[in-house]
Amino acid sequence: MPGLLPWQTYVLAFGAGVYGVRYPAGAAGALAVLCVADFVLRGRDCRVPLLAVVLCAVFGFAYGTQRTPDGVAEVPGWMEARQPVLLSGVVVSAEPRPDHRLRVILEQVRCEADGAVTELPGRLTWSERDTDYRPLPGQTLRALARVQPVRNFGDPGTWDYEWYWRRQGVLWRAWPTGRAGPEWGARPEGALAGLKAALRGQVAGLLPDTRGGAMVLALTAGDRSELDQATLDATRSAGLAHTLALSGLHVGFVAAMGYFLALLAGWCWPPLLLKVPRPRLAVLFGAPLVLIYAWLGQPSASLVRASVMFGFWGLLLLQGRGRVLLDGLFFALAAILFISPLSVFDLSLQMSLAAVAGIALLYPLFRSLFAGGGPLVLRVGRWALGVLAVSVSATLGILPLSVWYFGAFAPNLLLNLVWLPALGFAVMPLGFLGMALAPVSGSAAGLLLSTSAAVADKLLWALDAVRGTGLTPVWATLRPLWPESLGFALLLVLAVLSLRGRRVSAGLAGLGLALLVLPQAWVMGLDSRDQVSLTMLDVGLGQSLVVSLPGGRRWLVDAGGGSRTFDLGEAVVGPSLTLGRPPRLDGIFLSHPDVDHSHGVPFLIERFSVGALYTNGMLPSGLTGERLRPALAARGLVPIRLSAGDAVELGSGTRVAVLHPGEGFSARRANERSLVLRPERAGRHLALLPGDVERSGVRALLDSGADLSAEVLVLPHHGSRVSFDPDFYAAVSPRVVLVSNGYLNRYGFPDPGVAAAARAAGGAVYTTARNGRVVCTWTGPEGESIVDMLY
Repeated sequence: MPGLLPWQTYVLAFGAGVYGVRYPAGAAGALAVLCVADFVLRGRDCRVPLLAVVLCAVFGFAYGTQRTPDGVAEVPGWMEARQPVLLSGVVVSAEPRPDHRLRVILEQVRCEADGAVTELPGRLTWSERDTDYRPLPGQTLRALARVQPVRNFGDPGTWDYEWYWRRQGVLWRAWPTGRAGPEWGARPEGALAGLKAALRGQVAGLLPDTRGGAMVLALTAGDRSELDQATLDATRSAGLAHTLALSGLHVGFVAAMGYFLALLAGWCWPPLLLKVPRPRLAVLFGAPLVLIYAWLGQPSASLVRASVMFGFWGLLLLQGRGRVLLDGLFFALAAILFISPLSVFDLSLQMSLAAVAGIALLYPLFRSLFAGGGPLVLRVGRWALGVLAVSVSATLGILPLSVWYFGAFAPNLLLNLVWLPALGFAVMPLGFLGMALAPVSGSAAGLLLSTSAAVADKLLWALDAVRGTGLTPVWATLRPLWPESLGFALLLVLAVLSLRGRRVSAGLAGLGLALLVLPQAWVMGLDSRDQVSLTMLDVGLGQSLVVSLPGGRRWLVDAGGGSRTFDLGEAVVGPSLTLGRPPRLDGIFLSHPDVDHSHGVPFLIERFSVGALYTNGMLPSGLTGERLRPALAARGLVPIRLSAGDAVELGSGTRVAVLHPGEGFSARRANERSLVLRPERAGRHLALLPGDVERSGVRALLDSGADLSAEVLVLPHHGSRVSFDPDFYAAVSPRVVLVSNGYLNRYGFPDPGVAAAARAAGGAVYTTARNGRVVCTWTGPEGESIVDMLY
């Protein structure tokens, strides 16, 4: 390929092979596109042997497989019983998290239960809330805890938590239980980690207790514990969240400090530049700063990898080489893949590579527009346009990854003209210098750190003001299927070559266009089939159901999970709905306002096109309600109250009948007033969706005399015994029973007696804990129901 040396093509093939360990189809497609593009774009005498490329991919696959840690082979009985155990282990690393949370990685993990000790293979992640304690590597931990295997939500195409932790050797997770806190062992003496912790403590003590102070602590010491939800929400909504997570961007800021030190040295002593050219001097000044910064930032894997990239770029500059950006990128990629091949799955590495590749490809197209001298104002304007061009280039490079992982696009590039220079030229240099002076002069360090925090506070104030005007939109997007991402990347490369005057193969452009268009044609074909489906998503101990109709119509029933803080709408429901399809819902039914059914609804209202919201007359309170009400107002949606006897037409001859609550029904608990819905088609009762209705609500349903029969039953209240009534199961007489319960949930749902009664009523029982996402499909008005599950 033009611009790529043969060995760089081999590196890409090796990376594709490693990627095939987890995603073989996508890796095979990427390898095929690489081979075709390399063959077409290289000159006849420069083409690399196809067999060599394939062998590199095979070697990458074998190497990645050999380096993949084993998963959990067996879950101990005490763990399946959710029994608290006495946990002990040795600290590997500790990461402060926002809102005073702490995440610790432990090894040599032992669990004592009923007098027996179990040594767990692999590592364990320990989570703790509301703590300011910072353990050091090598410390021991003893605590009464609940332990579970790391488990993924069983929804295809969503973030794979289990794989994320497994490739780091982490197989288990635990959290404290009971009133007694964890017992930490003695802190190692004389360790560098202790010096770092002491420096972090000094910096934290000198910073003001403001949002800006928390931001400076995160950017200088890698301690995000003081960041509050308001700061995280503001930066996320403006597409700036990445600027608070230490990465290659921040290493670039630190390296820029080395460049300005080189400028200062040349200004103070011009003869120095005759001996050491300014680019090499910048590397010599920047290298120690980058190493120190990487050490201070935990060090996180993303900082280490960014430092490796800087190291190779620095070596190439010291040697006076050309093609520094692209060649340094590939040298770094080769080294990272050799040392840690599974890093190819790391989002931060993928984003860094894509951003740098985008800049390398696209920025040269703009560079000539910003050259030249002239008055100071003109030069400043050109510099600002250059920053914008870099942002545009990087944004286009990471666009397929952004919309795939986050399902969103924030078109707020102009904010970068203020935010990034302020961080790079004020907040970080002042904070870095203040941290360096903290052990020597507290007053000078305090002044510098306070100034840095003041600048950060002003930035956050301005961001809040701009956000309040609605000028920082975040657009939900269709999440592309993997062929579409390959097609976009190929067409982007071909467009750049064409703009550079290179003749582009029409066949190769056709291949890129086909990869971009054909997957959507396939999805449209699927949606045109005459079938209705009910999908029970795996959202843990919560519930979210999707009714899909011919023509791509989709209706959602609930969107909640077992956490009041973790948004399952953003993490699971939204990504599941936008995989290959636009962010659009014909309507949402909210059965009742409890968090486990409602907490994800505000996100969907904010980001999706939603036709209507139907409720039982109640809306959520607390944090969920605080988000939902303004979202409804912004969208112009007025909740529609439903009661027994109502029906909502869904389209394609399908409707939802409302069976409960009746107009005269009253109950104190919101669960009892849950909407009980039944999708019907051509007089056929497809499924009964009873929300969290409990005994009095179930009895009211039975006493109403309504026909409750349905082919599929979603167990009320996740299979709780408080909703059990044998007459109810007899009245429904389902062939299939679905339970949204969550793996090893804290209530033990579904109750064994309830599950046994459901089976006795004639229904096969499917749970999200055991089967992941479950899809029931009816083909045609008279077709049999077909059940498909992930596991």
